[in-house]
Formats: sequence, C-alpha cells, structure tokens
Amino acid sequence: MKASADMNNGKNSGSGQPKQGASEELNVYGDVYKVLLGGMVVSTALFVVGIVRALLRPQFVPLTPDWIKQHYHWPVIIEGIRAFDPTVIMLIATALLILTPIARVIVSIYAFAVDHDRMFVLVTLIVLLVILLTVVLGLFGLK
Repeated sequence: MKASADMNNGKNSGSGQPKQGASEELNVYGDVYKVLLGGMVVSTALFVVGIVRALLRPQFVPLTPDWIKQHYHWPVIIEGIRAFDPTVIMLIATALLILTPIARVIVSIYAFAVDHDRMFVLVTLIVLLVILLTVVLGLFGLK
C-alpha cells in the first residue's frame, strides 16, 4: 500500500487522473515544446523547398552589401513569395528559425504565470526585454 502511495507522490486524486493543476502545468509546458517543434519543422520544410527550388532554377546570387540592402524590404519579399523565389523562401525560413526561440520565451512567460512562479516570470520577462532591446539597438545601428 505504501508503495502505491509513494508512486502517486500526491499527484493523483485517487481516481487515476492527475490533479487539475498538474494537468494544466503539463499542458502549458507541452505548448512550449509544440512551439519549438513547430518552428523547427516549418523552417526546415521551407529550407528544403527553397533548396529544391534553387536547384531547379539555378541563379547567381551576389551576397554583396548592396544586393542584400536591395532585397531586405517588404515589397521585394512579397514579390519573391509570389514568384516562389528560393532566396526569399530561405530568408523566411531563416527568420522563422530565429523567431522560434523568441516565441518560446513568450510562451514560457505564460507557462510560468499559469504555474504561479513569479520569480521565473520576472526572469523570463527580463530575457525578453534584453532580446527586444538588442533588436531595437540593432535597428538603430548602434556600433
């Protein structure tokens, strides 16, 4: 009898089902996992599509600063999506791969809030603020 009580560790209401709080906690951390996995799978799929498309339609891409400056604008990206341009597809895949951990930080804030873990909410908010500050300073060209 003691062994079964030890196995439950208080995480079970006796009905074979986890307590509501434990179930909520598992669901929230499962959401964090799904965000990371989804971002990785979608970005990998976009990279594969971009590489296959580039192999089917080879073109020279001069990665000079001028070329990069010309191609990192919304109208060019939207036109590249319409034309199924492999460079734009891989650019989107790269952006998604970079944004996936940021989405994980945002979902983690929610997870810690649901778990009522104020210290980790604060720490994760600080991490998010550092990320945002870095992006803003990068946009202003701070050197």
